[in-house]
Amino acid sequence: MPPRLIVHAGFHKTGTSSVQQMLRDGQAALRPALRILTKRDMPAMCEAARAYAQAPGDVELAFFGYETARILETLDVDDPRCILMSSEDLSGHIPGRRGRVGYPAAPRLMARLLDTVRALWGAAPEVVFYFSTRGAHDWMRSCHTQHLRATRMRDDLASYCAWQAPHANLDAAVAAVAGAVPGTRVAHRALEQTRDMPQGPLTPLLDLADVPQPLRAALPPPAVANASLPEPLRAQLRLLNREIEDDTELRRRKRALIAAAHHGRSSRDTPGTQ
Repeated sequence: MPPRLIVHAGFHKTGTSSVQQMLRDGQAALRPALRILTKRDMPAMCEAARAYAQAPGDVELAFFGYETARILETLDVDDPRCILMSSEDLSGHIPGRRGRVGYPAAPRLMARLLDTVRALWGAAPEVVFYFSTRGAHDWMRSCHTQHLRATRMRDDLASYCAWQAPHANLDAAVAAVAGAVPGTRVAHRALEQTRDMPQGPLTPLLDLADVPQPLRAALPPPAVANASLPEPLRAQLRLLNREIEDDTELRRRKRALIAAAHHGRSSRDTPGTQ
């Protein structure tokens, strides 16, 4: 019987970076129970998912299936330990990148992933899709902040939210995935529910994998991978995106600005989660 496969495929800005950091930091402690793959371990598969989301054609979907098979072929099907894949990019680009809204490609990507697993492993494996979600406004604000950091986003938050709001119900996105993989378990929890759990947003995944408590106790404490940015800093980043033409200089100025802001934070401040 093939091992259980848990696929944490999103969504962006719902604690996924924190989950993956905890998995990497705790890999040795979790090794008796889990085989862990984060986006660093499957870059081609993640890139194929993003490529399909950008240009959703049959060739692109087939290539995603091919890259999925390449990853699965590296895994020992006779090893009984649960396999946990975690990458938000498996659902496509972060909304707002390259004109994308919502996660329209996620249902077809998850269906192809499931078909590939079944074709390659023969026996019907236990596959669980898991999605971390978040309230619409906080999620859009966090996505907007990420775009300010990483791209030339020039829209203010109100404009960005007006653009993305019709597709910001992540529970609906999960339901669309569930409709594409009938008979397969699709679970989800909101960041607002998980951030205060013992292992933060990683906790539901440990529950799905039946990780025993002694292994969990050996994990480092939850950490915030991407701290929130105050509004004045967000405004400064947007101004830089508008005013600086040279890409290298823009990246340098952004890094310096964010580093200075983080360095100046009081130790009494509690960072939010992006």
